[in-house]
Amino acid sequence: MSAKVRYLILAMFAVIFSPVSGQNFSVPYTDSLLKIFNKPQQDSTSAQAIMLLQRYYFERGQYDSSLKYARQAVGLTKRLLLQKQTARAYYNMGMTYTNLANYDSARFYLDTTFDYWPVLRDTLLQVSALHAMGILNNYQSDYSTAVEYLLEAEELINQSGSPDVRKLFPQILNSLSRNLNQQKQYDRGIAYARKALGITGFASENRYRTILHLELAHALLQIGDLQLSKTHLDSARSYNRTLDNIVITNFVYTNEGNYYQAIGDMTKALSAYREAYRLSKQTNNDYLIASAANSLANACYLTGRYDEAHQLANEVITLGKRLKQYEEIAGAYDVLRHISVSRGDYRSALEYAEKNKVYADSSTNSETQKKILSLESRYRHQKREQELATLKSVNAERELEVVRKNRMFLVLGISSVALIVILIVFVGYSKQKQTVAEKERKIQENRVKFLENQQRLVSMQAMINGQETERTRIARDLHDGLGGMFSTIKMYMSTLEHEQPGLQQHDLFRKSYALVDNTAEEMRRIAHNMMPEVLMKLGLVNALQDLCMSISAGKLLKVSLEIHGLEQRLSSSTEVMLFRIVQELLNNIIKHAHATEAIIQFIREGNRLSVMVEDNGRGFDTERADKAKQAGLETIENRVAYLNGKLSIDSQKDVGTTVMMDFLLNEHGDI
Repeated sequence: MSAKVRYLILAMFAVIFSPVSGQNFSVPYTDSLLKIFNKPQQDSTSAQAIMLLQRYYFERGQYDSSLKYARQAVGLTKRLLLQKQTARAYYNMGMTYTNLANYDSARFYLDTTFDYWPVLRDTLLQVSALHAMGILNNYQSDYSTAVEYLLEAEELINQSGSPDVRKLFPQILNSLSRNLNQQKQYDRGIAYARKALGITGFASENRYRTILHLELAHALLQIGDLQLSKTHLDSARSYNRTLDNIVITNFVYTNEGNYYQAIGDMTKALSAYREAYRLSKQTNNDYLIASAANSLANACYLTGRYDEAHQLANEVITLGKRLKQYEEIAGAYDVLRHISVSRGDYRSALEYAEKNKVYADSSTNSETQKKILSLESRYRHQKREQELATLKSVNAERELEVVRKNRMFLVLGISSVALIVILIVFVGYSKQKQTVAEKERKIQENRVKFLENQQRLVSMQAMINGQETERTRIARDLHDGLGGMFSTIKMYMSTLEHEQPGLQQHDLFRKSYALVDNTAEEMRRIAHNMMPEVLMKLGLVNALQDLCMSISAGKLLKVSLEIHGLEQRLSSSTEVMLFRIVQELLNNIIKHAHATEAIIQFIREGNRLSVMVEDNGRGFDTERADKAKQAGLETIENRVAYLNGKLSIDSQKDVGTTVMMDFLLNEHGDI
């Protein structure tokens, strides 16, 4: 099961279990509820019965039945003019449609729920609807909007004195944990999930604890802590026994399969994936079916069940193309490629490999288009703003105290100033001509300096533009020219290996093949570093995310990226220049700082863009660096000057270095 679909399902779970009531209750039998609903004179108790019936099926993942009774609840509550119940019925419709992957209808009914807020002022329902809308946007990969909804829900919780409203706080923590794990920031994601587990006494507690334990099991599996991952997986199993929800049970089995596959027990992994696939068929949710089929197809291939794996992979491709799940499609084509190689059908294997590459690239581009704004980053930014406001208030009070103390000296001060002014007038009159001449001389010097700076900027612009043009040309030649040649050589060598089986045992042939493969990878890396394709196609934010993940993957330096206010792209030349500045700073950190962590922040407020790059390395003497004029720092200073920005560097020995840059944007958002 792919990471992307796994988190989409978690997002759907969060919507599923967002309660509209803080109380826990025992659901009556369905026949008793139907009798109350179908009595001759329907009233508010009939409406309550049908809504309980809808929730009964909803909590068990039977969404077709849930939708049926949700519609009846909307009709009845509107006919009886029960506004509060009608609003909740619309909310239930929105959640049900979300779990049926009908997002347009889900958004319509959740928006309708918001329309009741000015009349009802029901904070519990409002927080639940905001959280549901946030998860819906997360499910559709609109992460920036999703975070805005979650922040608004968190603010309402903080403002409310209602215990029922405050019991929704674990849901916000769960969403924050999921967002951090999506960014592969597993340590912080695990911390928030554990914090949520420490809270007790909230609505739907067992269901949420099942989800949180699954979240922790997955994150710990990703960082290689198999023992602790198994502990949380066992906890999820235990809580799931108290539930009756087919979707959660499906996800428990999927996580079991992931764990057993990680430890190499493919027999148990295959059994768990089969059960998850069987349950997914009962949900009628194509996202779940495609994900479960993909996991099962891979397990069947690994255990030699090629025919079954082939059939499941084709099912994934059919569903994935309709749902635009490119990562799942790429995985299915990879399974088909391996099957073809195992059967000696190298022509088909080559075709599947090409299709895998196409859809894998599409999946990567789709991932880089996520404009995720981390909840934790927003929290930390808001906290800094609050601390700054407090500091300003304290300083203002101190300044006021100084003014009060100095009032007693005001009269004496004015008299002294008057005497000084008279003396200055007499002395200044005699020096007036000299002063005017000196000013004119300085004006001329400033004009000369201005013209020299303009000439230097023009020369710098021509040089930088030439460098970027040459980088682009070389990167394109490497990718299109040598890249194609290396691919052809590898294909010829693979064909030769197939036609001459004895070559597989030839040491020189194996070394040659490995050398060609490594050289091709090195060529692609060089071409990507010279001009990242994602920078030109998708913009600065996605290029920086790609750069940070690439460096962090090396495990020598962990790079975190925090971006606020860059929803709109800047001009291409400005984005290239900012990317080169950050790239050069990270190169300096890797080469000289001996750091283990680095943080990059881009914050845009109005027409101001602030950029900060901070590391925990060994630091350096900034005064000595200014005198030495090292090439790396001089290049960064030139690029900042080219963008008319301001640069400051603060470095302390054995503490780290902070580089801060400020730029002014014009009315079009460009520097």
